[in-house]
Amino acid sequence: MTVDEVVGGVADRYAALGFQTRGDLGQHFLRTPDAAYALLERAGIPAGAPVLEVGAGLGTLSSAIAAAGHRIWAVEKDERLRDHLTERLAPFGDRARVTFDDVRRVDLDGGLDPGSALVSIMPFDPRLAADLIRHVFTCSRVEYGLVVAPSASAELLSRSTDLAVVEVDGIARSSFWPPAPTVLRVLAIGRRSTCRS
Repeated sequence: MTVDEVVGGVADRYAALGFQTRGDLGQHFLRTPDAAYALLERAGIPAGAPVLEVGAGLGTLSSAIAAAGHRIWAVEKDERLRDHLTERLAPFGDRARVTFDDVRRVDLDGGLDPGSALVSIMPFDPRLAADLIRHVFTCSRVEYGLVVAPSASAELLSRSTDLAVVEVDGIARSSFWPPAPTVLRVLAIGRRSTCRS
C-alpha cells in the first residue's frame, strides 16, 4: 500500500502506514491544511516576506506558506522525510527551498533575507523548542516569529532578556498526529525592541 492509497490528510496517511515519529525530535505532524492556513493568517506576515520554518515535517505548513506567495526556507532534520517534503514543495519552484540538517548547523545569516519571519511548529519538547527558538533569533535577519510550542516553552523563553514572548492563541492537541502530549500555545516572538503581536 502506498501513502496515496490511504484516505485522509497526509499525517493520517502516514499514521495508517505505520510511520514511526521520532520522540527525540519532539516530532508531531499537523493534520490539516486548514490549521496551517489559520496559523499563517494569525502570523500576519507582509505579502511576499521571506519565512523560515524549522521542523518542516510533512510540509503541511510549508505548503500553505508557499501557496500564500511567501518565499519559504524549510529546514528539516529527519532525513526519512526527504523525498516527501522535496516533492511536496517542488511545485513552488524557487519560492521554496528545503534543507535537511539540524537548524543549529545551518548558516541562517548567510541564507535568510533581512526581515525574515520564523513560522514553525516547534518540537513538542519544551526545552528543545525554547533552545531552537533562541538559536534562530541569534540570526539578525529574523525579525519576528509565530510558533506553536508547548506552554512550558513560553516560560523558558520569558527568562531570555532579549526576546519578548506573547501567547496569542492556543491550538488543539488533536490537530496533530500523534496528538500532542501537553498543552500547546501559539506564541508571537520578537526582539524586545521590535516585538509584534
